[in-house]
Amino acid sequence: MKKKSILGAGLVSLALFLAGCSSSSTDSSAAAPADTAAAAPSVTFESSESTLPVGYDEPAAGKFKIAYMNPVGGNEFLDTMGKAMKMATEKLGGTYIEVDGKGSVDTQVSQLEQLTAQKVDGIFVFALDPNSMKPALAKAKAAGIKLISIDENFTSDDIGSYDSQIMQRRGEAAFMGAEQMAKLVGAGASVGTMDFKIAVPSIVYSIEQAKKWATAFGLTVAGNASNPSDDIAGGEAAATELLNNNPDIKGVIAYNDPSAVGASSAAKSANKTGLAFGGQNGGSDGLAAVASGKINYTIQLAAPSIGKFAAWGLYALKQGKTIAKTVRGDAPVLVTTETASSAKSWADILAGM
Repeated sequence: MKKKSILGAGLVSLALFLAGCSSSSTDSSAAAPADTAAAAPSVTFESSESTLPVGYDEPAAGKFKIAYMNPVGGNEFLDTMGKAMKMATEKLGGTYIEVDGKGSVDTQVSQLEQLTAQKVDGIFVFALDPNSMKPALAKAKAAGIKLISIDENFTSDDIGSYDSQIMQRRGEAAFMGAEQMAKLVGAGASVGTMDFKIAVPSIVYSIEQAKKWATAFGLTVAGNASNPSDDIAGGEAAATELLNNNPDIKGVIAYNDPSAVGASSAAKSANKTGLAFGGQNGGSDGLAAVASGKINYTIQLAAPSIGKFAAWGLYALKQGKTIAKTVRGDAPVLVTTETASSAKSWADILAGM
């Protein structure tokens, strides 16, 4: 069989290239809030996400063996979830296993089959290609293995063989980003969006929500460009296209932080100043980019909470408890140039666990 590989899949959050943005100098290509810009309208976040419970209750201790299927090892967001899950599992007295899918759908399918053969008690699955995993998931379920997914279904509890799913709160993050962008460029301004060339469900959903909320805040979404490589270089190439096609845009809302950094670099190369750039993820690269002024803001997703909740949910299921079909992680956090110095990194949050 021809090997299938999907890099960057599964989240807004899959930034496979960590930008070295540690400089403390300010990049003038990123905009300061426009004092004369029209005020953005007041908008309230309303979504089915807002009614979901936050995580699961902490379970009793037990000697269970649970696994995490990391789709791309070496990615800070994904690795942070694994670290948090490991900490929670070992605190409960269990054994933690992590497998690295290395960006390959075929590898993930094989790993799920191997974990099923090992008779683990539960698996937290971050699938690169949900459809390709379905036969192996059905076998795991039939073997009595408990299964939790992430962002499996954004609109309902129809999650197939999974016992539960954890939402990253992408819709809320998109709302926060659109609100901040509107404050920076003002209502009535045109902005562009940037997604990933592979139609990863969580990224597609994130950008759809960004467009929805940007419009609600009075912005005009003039166009979109796709990052071909899920990194800074790809973001720069996509933003060059976006700026050429839409020269009057005042800001770029990107699906991840490296794309936003790349957009900032493209604007600088084109001698365009005063634009605003917003990312999402909030890893070390994103926080550094905001602190240095390369981008104006990032929305930090709560990766540590998702990993912890995955362990708690699998434990609760093995202990015969009923848990919600869909829960959400802890709240995302807006990090701006004004708050970057005091923002907690994922490493800081893990240390506090």
